[in-house]
Amino acid sequence: MAVLIDLVVVLLIAGMTYALMSEGLWGAALMFFNALFATMITLNCYEPLAQLIGTNVSFMSGYADALCILLIFTVSLLIIRLLTELMAPSMVRFPTAVYHIGRILFAFGGSLLTIGVLLLALDASPVHKKILGSVDYKYKPFYGSRLDKEILAFFQYSTGQIFTRSGGHDPFKQYGDARVFDPKGRWLLNAQEARPYGTDKVLEDDKPAEGGATPAGGAAAGSAPTSP
Repeated sequence: MAVLIDLVVVLLIAGMTYALMSEGLWGAALMFFNALFATMITLNCYEPLAQLIGTNVSFMSGYADALCILLIFTVSLLIIRLLTELMAPSMVRFPTAVYHIGRILFAFGGSLLTIGVLLLALDASPVHKKILGSVDYKYKPFYGSRLDKEILAFFQYSTGQIFTRSGGHDPFKQYGDARVFDPKGRWLLNAQEARPYGTDKVLEDDKPAEGGATPAGGAAAGSAPTSP
């Protein structure tokens, strides 16, 4: 059954890549960076909103993380898209070879980011601990890299090296005193543990990292882990 998810992911990536390619190199490049910044905004901001929803709307606590990830990403992407359309030229001329290669690469990159965020929302959803009976935090799709894991790794690196803030907790001292997102790299493990269905345990002999990786929605189950 896990192959079904992989096939759906591949089809979504192919369809979105084709759609973004139709916007040309300039449009595809803008959408790639729009999706990139929307992804970073989402991972920065979904946790406080999920906590607010989980605290004040108890029946939605299990869905808070997934809902906030999708909502913030969608709104951020739309706003940034509107801003870039207002500020950027509608058409930029490029050499033919650069135009075709560039629009394919940027369209593909934008598709990977968008589908990766959708997979993060699926990870944070109140479903079975092993999605479709086989997809857990260790699962690797047949096409190689796992998009949700790559996005989490990129965001951890960006908070440690590019958009750093001091005063955080980095148990491995990889980034000094930077305030690092998911310092122990356990977002997916905590997401699986927080899902309400199934009996698989992945954190029995471990404790969450100080200051982070706890269910954001406030529920004991069905809510994904958060940043520090």
